[in-house]
Amino acid sequence: MKTTSMKTILLTCLIVFSYSFTATAEDRIASLIKELDYTIKHDEIYIEQKENRIDRLKEQLSRELSPAKQFEIVYDIVNEYKSYNCDSALTYIDRNMELAEVAKEPVWQIKTRLQYSYVLSSAGLFKESEENLRTLPREYFTNELWIDYYQRMEQLSSLLNEYVDDNRFTVDLRKRLLTYRDSVCMYLPEDSPLYLFYAGQIEQGKGNIDEAYEYISSYLQMIQPDTHEYAKINYHIGNLHFMKGEIEEGVACTIIAALADIKDAVKENRALMDVADWLYEQGDTERAYTYIQYALLDANFYNARTRNFQLSRIVPIISEGYRHRTGTQRSQLIITVTVISLLLIVLLITLFMVQKQMIVLKKIRESLKESNEYLEEKNEELNRVNHELSEANLVKEEYIGHFMNLYSNYITKLEDFRKQIYHKIVARQFDDLVKMTSSNRNKDKETKELYANFDRAFLNIYPGFVSALNALLKEEERFELRKGELLNTELRVFALIRLGITDSGKIADFLRCSLQTVYNYRSKIKRKSLNEEEEIEEQIKKIGMVKQLSFDF
Repeated sequence: MKTTSMKTILLTCLIVFSYSFTATAEDRIASLIKELDYTIKHDEIYIEQKENRIDRLKEQLSRELSPAKQFEIVYDIVNEYKSYNCDSALTYIDRNMELAEVAKEPVWQIKTRLQYSYVLSSAGLFKESEENLRTLPREYFTNELWIDYYQRMEQLSSLLNEYVDDNRFTVDLRKRLLTYRDSVCMYLPEDSPLYLFYAGQIEQGKGNIDEAYEYISSYLQMIQPDTHEYAKINYHIGNLHFMKGEIEEGVACTIIAALADIKDAVKENRALMDVADWLYEQGDTERAYTYIQYALLDANFYNARTRNFQLSRIVPIISEGYRHRTGTQRSQLIITVTVISLLLIVLLITLFMVQKQMIVLKKIRESLKESNEYLEEKNEELNRVNHELSEANLVKEEYIGHFMNLYSNYITKLEDFRKQIYHKIVARQFDDLVKMTSSNRNKDKETKELYANFDRAFLNIYPGFVSALNALLKEEERFELRKGELLNTELRVFALIRLGITDSGKIADFLRCSLQTVYNYRSKIKRKSLNEEEEIEEQIKKIGMVKQLSFDF
């Protein structure tokens, strides 16, 4: 029982300590973020300090000095510019190259070209930087120059590793990094502060995070705060914290690195970009957007291609998140204003509707009266159309009976003709048979009678057919019938089309004419049409249709 109670006390203490540590870490980050906001807002102070330092060096350079002193001052100006403004740094590098050539000092030339490689690598010109380093005259290298040389090779490999971000290539680059760090350490005394940094980098590459942290933290104590070197070391220590899973400490170190870079007016930096990325993940979109825009301006000012490339991956994401958040806030504001406006409008409408109610009711009564009158008018029109349809049906019924009677007469005539032929055959009166079957007189008579019956029946159903067809044609192309003529052969073609018989072969059979004649008639009517865009046969099919009633309310 006593053991259980002890465990409970220890667990409670652990929870309280963990909560206290977490709260402290969060408070520290919040304080650093607040300081970073202030520093960014007042960055012109640090830029002015940087410019003043450079101006003082330039003022010294304007005096009459020895070539060696000029070289030393220009070398310092390049060191001020090399992480601040790429183009200005290159201008003064060119000046020192000229001094080195005139003075015929190979060591000056090597020192200047090593600065040149720093600027090229920072600007993302990796190929040019490596070519410059590979072609240095090593026979003039001193111990100090070898250290600088391997530092530049290590910087180039490190930036390439960041830029490539592809396991197919970064494995080889990491091996190169370890090699160059080993090489730097070979030329550095073990009690040198810089040795601690590179020894830590080597341990980190081997995966010994605690040993790396011990080395690099020791080096940090020897560096002046608010310098680019201080920012770089804090950034590395932050990465070690992240590797150990100590996220809050890692974030704090990264913020400190960003602060140091801004205070030293360093425009070629990485820390602020990482802080913006972390803030975006935490949901602080507005601050992340401010930081990433600041980092982008710095990269453009310096003309750092590597940083621009890295920024191009996260700027669109943070910008889109910021636009989305801004849009959401704007939408919420619009919704709030809209709701208030709607409530006001509803109130006004309610008051207005009370006054308008009687007027609306009056209008409804008037509208109903008009609707009843309209319906009565439509009912009358409907009755008239129904009457017309009834008459049309009677006409159709009459002509169905007429054609049934006609077909019955044809059957009777065929039967009488058959009987005559039979008797002639029995009586062996073959000459009479030949005369009966060779004459076209009966056929012509029957055909003429058929067409006359067809014309009368069709025009009784569609009395205005000829006039309606002529209305579709050009004036000079309209049909004119002879006296006593109801329809001619060409009109019968279109009468059959109106009845739904569109097959040219069937039309030709019925009219006892050639297929070509029917084709000619159909082609000819298209040329006669007033409206060439609309198919005239489709218009012919609509002749005599009862107009559809429409009811508009």
